[in-house]
Amino acid sequence: MEIRTGIPGGRDVDALIVPWFDDGRSIEPWTRQVERWFAAKGGSGEPAGWVVAGRDDRPDLFVGRVDASARPREESVRRVAGAGVRAARESGLRSAALVVPTGASDSTWQAGAEGLSLGDWRYDGLRDAAGRTEPVATRVLYAPDEVPGGAADAAARGEALAEAQNAVRELVTLPGNVATPTYLASTAEAWADECGFQAQAWGPEKLRQEGFGALLAVSKGSAEEPRLIVMEHTGAGGDPVVIVGKGVTFDAGGISIKPSKGMEDMKYDMAGAAATLGILRAAARLGIPRRVIGLVPATENLPSGTAVKPGDVIRGLSGRSIEIINTDAEGRLILSDALTYAQRLSPRAIVDMATLTGACVIALGHDAIGMMTPSDELASELSAAGVASGERVWRLPLWKEYRRHMDSKIADIKNAGGRAAGTITAGWFLRDFVDDAVPWAHLDIAGTAWADEARGAQPDGATGVCVRLIHEWLRARA
Repeated sequence: MEIRTGIPGGRDVDALIVPWFDDGRSIEPWTRQVERWFAAKGGSGEPAGWVVAGRDDRPDLFVGRVDASARPREESVRRVAGAGVRAARESGLRSAALVVPTGASDSTWQAGAEGLSLGDWRYDGLRDAAGRTEPVATRVLYAPDEVPGGAADAAARGEALAEAQNAVRELVTLPGNVATPTYLASTAEAWADECGFQAQAWGPEKLRQEGFGALLAVSKGSAEEPRLIVMEHTGAGGDPVVIVGKGVTFDAGGISIKPSKGMEDMKYDMAGAAATLGILRAAARLGIPRRVIGLVPATENLPSGTAVKPGDVIRGLSGRSIEIINTDAEGRLILSDALTYAQRLSPRAIVDMATLTGACVIALGHDAIGMMTPSDELASELSAAGVASGERVWRLPLWKEYRRHMDSKIADIKNAGGRAAGTITAGWFLRDFVDDAVPWAHLDIAGTAWADEARGAQPDGATGVCVRLIHEWLRARA
């Protein structure tokens, strides 16, 4: 990604993307130049979107109106950059430049670079040539005057994070017959070789030896073998931060089978796993000075004559007995084994990410990640990282009163507590497998892992959520 200064002359770029803030802090000395361009094209000067130049000596313009009071400036710049470059790609333009506001902070430069890369993403790998669109070949950040000292490093960081997030988007988008548990494992190993972290995958025999009974139980209905993917970025050493991602590569619900409508989207049920791979990829590429371990329990959840049944009682790695009430509450089962194992790694903190409950979508929609944690300190850290990254979280209660919904008449715990407070009771199930001494947070990304419509830097489809959020959290802790 290039950084240039001044006002582009002639057709230096094909598309010029201008964030226009409504708080009076616009983009001087660009404002009059933009107004002149609008007037030359017969426009009113009202900043409202694309205005096609219709001549060779000026770039096409994308002017994004920004409500400066609605969200942090960094997120506004990220969204305008993403929407502009996406429109440039759809128009077949080959270069695009974002005007970075005068006096912008390093974090705004980072957000601008992220937006240009994130908005220029589309997965065309399974289309024929006629259905593909070419990405914008050249992406530029323009400074009206001199470039601040930390801007180049911030832009490089933003581009690296966006690259990792786009890689996650592609992994989540792949169909379930491609992105199997073994495919996830081979991808983790390939990324480890490419980026410089460690990765290994445990198969069924190793999982049986170690006692991963919950992961093995969920996998029983499928011909695909399960995997536990273990990754590590050594960083500066010491006790690690452990990131856990749910890796159900296709979720039909098991014996408690889901309705057929929309079931094709259940390939997205490994979004937490893909994000974990992306977080390790970014940590290694950016040299995060923190030891980070990623754990991904990966399996399919299908119905068959060998599948686990409602009413069955299983034992996982913790040794605790679990009554199966609903086989479609499988994500928490495989996470219980991964969380139990994570505690054996002497972690400083554990964060798990999962498309866990449809109830979270009902509660928070598609604009916030549901967060549950008994740690006020960890909640505050993740909330701050959410604002900084634009991937915001909202804390839900883990009051002890909710635990009673998980009581079983014949086992230590049951895996489903009914419709009421479904997101919270799922969080309580996980809470039961984490020691009180370990700071732990659960992030329910069911509403944020994919988008039904394009908006800002987000095309419709997989979002790659949590890569930026966890990176900001790790940076702050480092």
